[in-house]
Amino acid sequence: MATTPDEHSAAAIDCLGRRLTLAARNARQILDSHLARAGTTYAGWSVLATLHQQGPLMQRELAQRLDIEGPTLTRQLERLERQGVVARRRVDSDRRVALVELTPSGQTMVSQLQEVVAVAAKEVGSGLTTEQLQQLGALLDQVTARRSFP
Repeated sequence: MATTPDEHSAAAIDCLGRRLTLAARNARQILDSHLARAGTTYAGWSVLATLHQQGPLMQRELAQRLDIEGPTLTRQLERLERQGVVARRRVDSDRRVALVELTPSGQTMVSQLQEVVAVAAKEVGSGLTTEQLQQLGALLDQVTARRSFP
């Protein structure tokens, strides 16, 4: 019979938390390394990937989807605008609101970075079978679906 987290000792849950943190840190370091060689950062990739998946978004909504503060996103968007991969434009109905979208260069960059991210993901999952990766993904989905914050 399966046990629930309530039936586990606090030490076991803490150990699991540390192992998850270490695994996430290792995966992030691998991804960061690959993205740096491609000339970008995880923060930049996150913005580009979100805009690619969701289409143009209001700047406030983009910050919410990325779970970052507005000023943090503003700095990132300024860098991406200088690179010519995103554009912000004011909304006619409310000039205080900015719509953020990928430029054609941004679309090209996303396509290139998707290949980089795929290589990094393969490295992260090396040593695991396809079945193990699917099981791990399903388990992590269960853990993250139950997250609750005070």
